[in-house]
Amino acid sequence: MSGKIKVNLEAKKYRLRRRLIGALGESLGALGLLIAAAVLSVLFIYAYSALLSASYLEVKEVSVRGVKELTEKDILAMAKILPRANILSVSTDAVARRISANPWVKNVYVGRELPNRLVLEVRERTPIALVKQAGNLYLMDGEGFAFKKLSKGDDVDLAIITGVNIQAKAQSALLAEALKLLETLSASDQHVVLGTVSEMHIDEVFGLSVLTDKGLHLKLGRENFAGKLHQLQIVLADLEKRGMKNGHLFVDLADVSKVTVQRKDILEKSQEQKKGPQYRL
Repeated sequence: MSGKIKVNLEAKKYRLRRRLIGALGESLGALGLLIAAAVLSVLFIYAYSALLSASYLEVKEVSVRGVKELTEKDILAMAKILPRANILSVSTDAVARRISANPWVKNVYVGRELPNRLVLEVRERTPIALVKQAGNLYLMDGEGFAFKKLSKGDDVDLAIITGVNIQAKAQSALLAEALKLLETLSASDQHVVLGTVSEMHIDEVFGLSVLTDKGLHLKLGRENFAGKLHQLQIVLADLEKRGMKNGHLFVDLADVSKVTVQRKDILEKSQEQKKGPQYRL
């Protein structure tokens, strides 16, 4: 009986010895990994520090692309890139944020071209109209965003849009269609006979009214502007045949099935004789 007890004790001692040896081996392995990781970290930090101090990685050129309204000098001043800065230490996000603070800038890409060039690719906003609000004029782009109050340094010759609230969280669908129409008229020679749009008035009830520099006052309603302009071309061609091309004309195209044309001087005289509120541009 005592022999069996002695054998069991020896077996337990053997198992315990194996566990201790295994645990010690695992601990030494983990310690080795920690030491290796520490050595690699030190080497990485040393290599990164060496790169940051390397003269061949100093920014020697900043390329500015895409500017029209702004100048390269403007962009560089906003970017605030330190002289002889290491290209790896320049925060591209911070540079992009500083440039994007300018209202003319829609978005900007800041990239590195190793070893020593930074690229600033700027996309500016393109104003398509001036919006009148509370006695002031604001530049508006094709997306309906009034991005800047007009200042003396802004050399623009754009149509003026009235009847719009630039503080509205969401612009109306009528404004979006009006801007599309303005872009179409500006980019195409198809409607050159109409002249240049000088003013647009947007009314959510009556729709869109347009004034051109050729004396046309167009009432276009709320929809199908392209079709109505096509109908207008036919009307103006017919008027020219009748000798009525010259003069200021009011053309009501709100309903293309019954287009009405009236000379502006006659219209104004008849309106002076009417009493009560009237809708005019």
